[in-house]
Amino acid sequence: MIWVVFAFLAGLACLALLAPLAFESAAPDPAESDRAFYARQIAEIERERAEGRLRPEDAEAARLESARRLLSAGESHGATARGGSRRFRLAVALGLATLIPASALALYLKIGAVELADQPLQARREQAAAAAPDLAQAVSRIEAHLAEHPDDGRGYEVVAPYYLRAGRYDEAIHASEEALRLLGETPERRDSLGEAFVVAAQGQVTDEAQTQFEAARRLAPGDPMAGYYLGLAAAQQGQGAKAREIWERLLADAPPEAAYREIVNRQLQALGVEAPTGARAEAVAALPDAERMTVIRGMVDRLASRLASQGDDVEGWLKLLRAYAVLGEREKASAALADARLALAPKPPEAARVEALAQELGLAERTTP
Repeated sequence: MIWVVFAFLAGLACLALLAPLAFESAAPDPAESDRAFYARQIAEIERERAEGRLRPEDAEAARLESARRLLSAGESHGATARGGSRRFRLAVALGLATLIPASALALYLKIGAVELADQPLQARREQAAAAAPDLAQAVSRIEAHLAEHPDDGRGYEVVAPYYLRAGRYDEAIHASEEALRLLGETPERRDSLGEAFVVAAQGQVTDEAQTQFEAARRLAPGDPMAGYYLGLAAAQQGQGAKAREIWERLLADAPPEAAYREIVNRQLQALGVEAPTGARAEAVAALPDAERMTVIRGMVDRLASRLASQGDDVEGWLKLLRAYAVLGEREKASAALADARLALAPKPPEAARVEALAQELGLAERTTP
């Protein structure tokens, strides 16, 4: 098994690390120093005798004494001590090289999973994917539960968003209606049902949707979702001033970090094509509704005229489509969409942006130019 190989490799690694301990050169031997000393002493005695500074009998006695001490030093610090020290270091190194991997192996056998089969990366990924909850299967189980317990409003409330994202609009509307009926009226449930009507109608705020948002607004006057869609309904009905009033009030009450601020600002910009700023904005806002709409339509017409000669301005086309959609002029929006497709045909990325906006706004199906 692979862990046996790992243990063997660990032993080799330990042996390599401990090799200097086993084969370390011996420290200076005291006996060797003594032998060198007495050897020098005997040589000195012989030199003094040869020079006549030491009588022969005295020199012989001194030489014999030094030789005796030399032999005594060799016996007290013999090769046995040196060999024993080297063998001891070697034994310690081999013992550690064996003990460390053996201890690691014993610990793994105790707390590890020896019987666990090898798991390649792809197999682990597949196992994790299989272990993850399958949303479709979960929804199927909820549907089976609702078939047996049709009075479980919570079940309807759980599956309604899934139906909406999956494009099952009729089922999403039915589930939201059942949740509202069984669980009671709240602004959130009214908003969910209204949004289901809007998505099913390709972005149009239908009468049924508007009824739900108005009910949510009565329950919670500051409800952001209801305010947004009621403003959109006004804009789609050609009531630009009312839409602006609703959205501006919504922005005034919105926290600075509210995520919907950007969406509402974008709608306001589309409502006026180029949103006026500063004194001009104040002057436009102060106009009566009819005059304000005249000013807004004038800006839209000027933008359309400019795009007729400068058709490669994708940002201009996006603004024009939004403006026509907000003003409720869907025929003009469809005509502008056809012109944008022709003008931007040589630029696929820009044309794709226009198609995405057309889909978002629920404009007419694409026609061949």
